Amino acid sequence: MIWARRIVVGVLALAVALAYWWIPRVLRPMAFFGVRRVEITGAHYLAPDAVVQTMELRPGASVFDDLGVIEGRLMKSGALSEAHVRRRLPATLAVSIVEKEPVALAAGPTGLTPLSRDAHALPYDLTRAGVDAPIVAAASGPLLEALGRIQVTDLGLFADVVSAREHGGEVVLDLTQGRVRLGLPVDPEIVRSVSAVRRDLTASGRQWRELDGRYRGWVVVRRAA
Repeated sequence: MIWARRIVVGVLALAVALAYWWIPRVLRPMAFFGVRRVEITGAHYLAPDAVVQTMELRPGASVFDDLGVIEGRLMKSGALSEAHVRRRLPATLAVSIVEKEPVALAAGPTGLTPLSRDAHALPYDLTRAGVDAPIVAAASGPLLEALGRIQVTDLGLFADVVSAREHGGEVVLDLTQGRVRLGLPVDPEIVRSVSAVRRDLTASGRQWRELDGRYRGWVVVRRAA
């Protein structure tokens, strides 16, 4: 009797252990679990329709399809740093994405193209979602990395950059007012120091034409003529 009970318990334990494998395969063909709704969160630059298209859902797709495969398709778009797909029974897929932030705009075959910090073109429709980023002449890796660091360190400074260029081991930022020079690679502490000096000059009403942060521990202020 004891051995029979152990067999039953073992079979039940095995069934539970394999449930993750067999339950989706049993329920997948049922029309009741066919995908009828896709909910997307985190889409700012990408249109929801574009996200759904990237998922490549098969005709008659089920919420019990392999979500890892769908997440992989989303990541292949090149526009995302994260993608998570969850089931919401009976017929909804909940998609949460984190888009790559554009750090610059450069001329491309069809006009201005958004660029990511890792120097890849981003498939964002500029006519749909505005991208507020500096203009650059080319997708230079060191320059885009520098802009990415500035964006993360001080969004206020980044938002005021109209154009940027790399020159002789430094990055030159043309702002809405004045110019900033920083050494490469960009040091976040120096970015914060430059921003603090800029705020102080603005608060005191003093005019300036250039802030030079290439010298560690110093921010050189060049006054307006």
